[in-house]
Amino acid sequence: MDKENNTAPNGQTPNNGTAPNGQTPNPQNQTVSGSEKTSINSLPPDIQDYIKRLRKEADEANEKTRAEARAKQLAEETRLKEQGEFKALAEKHEARVRELEPVSERYNQLSVLIAGQIEAQVKDWPAEVRAFDPGPDASVEQRLSWLEKSKPLIEKLQMQARAQQPGNAPNPRPSQPTGDMNTTYEQRLRASGKYGA
Repeated sequence: MDKENNTAPNGQTPNNGTAPNGQTPNPQNQTVSGSEKTSINSLPPDIQDYIKRLRKEADEANEKTRAEARAKQLAEETRLKEQGEFKALAEKHEARVRELEPVSERYNQLSVLIAGQIEAQVKDWPAEVRAFDPGPDASVEQRLSWLEKSKPLIEKLQMQARAQQPGNAPNPRPSQPTGDMNTTYEQRLRASGKYGA
């Protein structure tokens, strides 16, 4: 046998005289043409059971695949719906931020202005009171609260300081004229003619 007789063109099985044109011969149980089908009832019972099991498994696998596809589609629809809701929510929050930015800017400007006023107001306060100042790093609201709470104490301390100044005692006594002052006063009254001689 030479090499040309063992191989057929295009990878076909060599013609050994059992099949026409070098094709593989058909097994005995296969149909010769596509129009004739072998009935499942003509097969042995164990083969029939095997085919039924395979069909059942195939149906279950197909159903499982369809269920997974439905679940994926539902999950995708849900995700897109949520994404749309998140997008709408994000747009809503973005609009709110744009609305509040000018308010925030005005608040910051007012905070700086009020902080300056607080500093000017408390610069002459006694150290005992300023010791409780939350400081310039605290929020303006916190410092204003401290300022309001401290005002009664400052007023009390200021009243005590004024009372200690000369002539500002809580119950000042009238000054008594000295003897020389009485004489001077009498002389003026006589000169004016209102005092009897």
